[in-house]
Amino acid sequence: MNFSVHFDEATIDRLGAAVERSGLTRNRIIVQAVREWLERNEEPGWPESLREHFRNPAPELVEEALDVQAWASALAPEREPRW
Repeated sequence: MNFSVHFDEATIDRLGAAVERSGLTRNRIIVQAVREWLERNEEPGWPESLREHFRNPAPELVEEALDVQAWASALAPEREPRW
């Protein structure tokens, strides 16, 4: 998907210098910066083990029982479970 982003001159200059240093394109640097920002600031998702548990229509038939403590520890330490 394409869209326009407008930067001030100082940011454009800094981005140009980063392109020269890194050898990456402006677009690649911007994409990487946005991905890193999202990883740091998005609401944490549920761990894969818990998503798999709820994907299974009969979780009681799975050999391994769901360990609530295992996925609860994956939540951000500053956040409490919402239940």
